[in-house]
Amino acid sequence: MKQGAFASAEAFVLPSHQENFGISVVEALAVSVPVLISNRVNIWREIEADRAGYVESDDLAGTTRLVQRWIDTAPAEREMIRQNARRCFEQRFEINRAVDSLLQILNETLIAQ
Repeated sequence: MKQGAFASAEAFVLPSHQENFGISVVEALAVSVPVLISNRVNIWREIEADRAGYVESDDLAGTTRLVQRWIDTAPAEREMIRQNARRCFEQRFEINRAVDSLLQILNETLIAQ
């Protein structure tokens, strides 16, 4: 049911004051839903770098900017952001990629010792 809700969403908004990881953000990315988040969601840098959504401050003004930016976004750009959202998920958060990244870090750590 949750995946269906995400899949039918135009965007996912999470104006959180503190979010260690943001699993709901990753769930949205997995189904190509752009994310509109605060800079207090710990994966905001990845979202911004991959252009998988918009990031603003975690206050009323920032949340207002998030929604307004999305409203003002042209349809072609929205489609590009949707594609970026899925790509962000696949490259950064898909479980096999995450395992590969973890193994690489562990190997580098062992070699450095």
